[in-house]
Amino acid sequence: MRFARIAFGLLVALVGLVVTVAGGVAAFWLVGPDNTVDTGAQSLASDGLAVMTAPDLIDRHGATLHLTAAAAEPVFVGIGQDIDVASYLGRSQYTRLIRFELPSSFDSQEMTGKVAALTAPAGLDWWTVKAAGDGKQSLAWPIVDGRYDVVVMNADGSPAVDAKVTFGVEIDGLFGSCLMVFGGGLLLTFIGLLLTFVRRRRQPLPPVPVVKPLNLQPVMPYTPPKVSSQPSSVRRAVGVAAVVMLTATGCTGIPPKNVSQEVTTKPAVTLADGQAVLDRYAEVRSRVNQTRDATLDETIEAGPRLRQSRAAVFIGRKLDPAGKDTAASDSFENIEIGAPEFAAYPMRFVSTSTLSTDPTRRQLGVWERGNAGTPWLLTHAVFPLTAEDVPPMDDLRTPDKTDMAKLPLLPQAAGANLARYLSEGPASKQAAHFAATTDLTQVLANRAKDKQSQIAKDYISSVTDTFRLEGQPTVFIASNGEALVFLNLTEQFLQQVEPGNYANWTSGAVSAYSKNVKYYQTLRQDYLHEVALVIPPTGKTRVLAIHTQVVGGGGS
Repeated sequence: MRFARIAFGLLVALVGLVVTVAGGVAAFWLVGPDNTVDTGAQSLASDGLAVMTAPDLIDRHGATLHLTAAAAEPVFVGIGQDIDVASYLGRSQYTRLIRFELPSSFDSQEMTGKVAALTAPAGLDWWTVKAAGDGKQSLAWPIVDGRYDVVVMNADGSPAVDAKVTFGVEIDGLFGSCLMVFGGGLLLTFIGLLLTFVRRRRQPLPPVPVVKPLNLQPVMPYTPPKVSSQPSSVRRAVGVAAVVMLTATGCTGIPPKNVSQEVTTKPAVTLADGQAVLDRYAEVRSRVNQTRDATLDETIEAGPRLRQSRAAVFIGRKLDPAGKDTAASDSFENIEIGAPEFAAYPMRFVSTSTLSTDPTRRQLGVWERGNAGTPWLLTHAVFPLTAEDVPPMDDLRTPDKTDMAKLPLLPQAAGANLARYLSEGPASKQAAHFAATTDLTQVLANRAKDKQSQIAKDYISSVTDTFRLEGQPTVFIASNGEALVFLNLTEQFLQQVEPGNYANWTSGAVSAYSKNVKYYQTLRQDYLHEVALVIPPTGKTRVLAIHTQVVGGGGS
């Protein structure tokens, strides 16, 4: 028995010694009082545009990730959702870290592609956290559940990255747990030594009863001493040590696994970022109005909105070369943002706001970002009266097949019906599909008046006015089930000239395209209309607003 006790004591002491060394190394070398374990400075380089982590490399959450990078050139470090990072890097060449082994071993994969410089990353608004500049750049990020990438780049987006990078993970209570393991190891070592070197005292034998032969008395039967049912102090110490170690290794715990690794959608924009987009637009639009620099428009607009703005700049330069009649600049107030969820780029969001220059109307616009490396651009803009009921922006979404099936009229059909209604006038059969709104009524009245005034001229034989739907409508579904539809209509207002006569443009916006040119067959005015309409689940379609711009003119 003594040999078994000594052997068991030596085993316990050896285990305690190992645990003590492990706890001490972890507490005083790997972790430290800041609860952070890090890789030390590692050299990360790429001939491409970035070094980034694969989206499944950060597969746990709850801890805090610390990242520090330093390079000879200004450096950028950032953490963003994989949907944004993947779109930003696109088909560029970069290095991807695909595996990490403690303490500092990385496996990487070279992604081939283009090496053309990207948009400077620090100016993009979708990064969760970011830092950029000369010297050492650091950031800390409480890791959340989801698909996120760590990116190290040159601050200007140029290729050939070479930086010293330190990754660290901070886990609450880690240092304390390591100390508990260290203490538990010391306790085990002490218990093992106690079992090995301290000899157990023998239990004294009970006294032998003396029998008096001359005076015989009944002898009570011998009862051996009871053994206590309570554990010995050694057993109790061993039990406490075991509980302490189990608690220490479990109370901090490994950060939990991500459960949303497959979730790949995100809102197009946050409210704060959406407001920043509108503020930037107002600033640049003010410069465009003052300078009539059409190239600036390309940095804030696209699609039909850009076509209208270019036409307005062209007309302004032609009819007011001195720049005396410049448009007032709007600022956007009381901004509301409708940001649908997207799984990939391009992404869109809708904004509505009041206007500083016109309290009777509000702005309603669609903004689009082609990929994560491009700015938000305004693609549609109309200005409904404040009295018009705009669908709610909360929980705005892009439609699926179920949403489209619930609509009484598809957006494409609604646009075609509206074009025919405007072409034929109030007598059109398509009028039954639409509610009488202010902008719709005003356009119909203006075109009827224009037709009547032109036909009354001796040199005009007839007038035709043709609207056509251009392109595909952009559709959103509001929380109340209404479809908010943005579409574009082209219009050609054509006047036939009486034989033997001629006509020409002498004034008005259309004259910028062919002033004082004589035409003997036709006169032509070209318009582009941006339209926003609402298709309710039941009832007639409402035209919220129509924004019209002359985009051409002439004749034959």
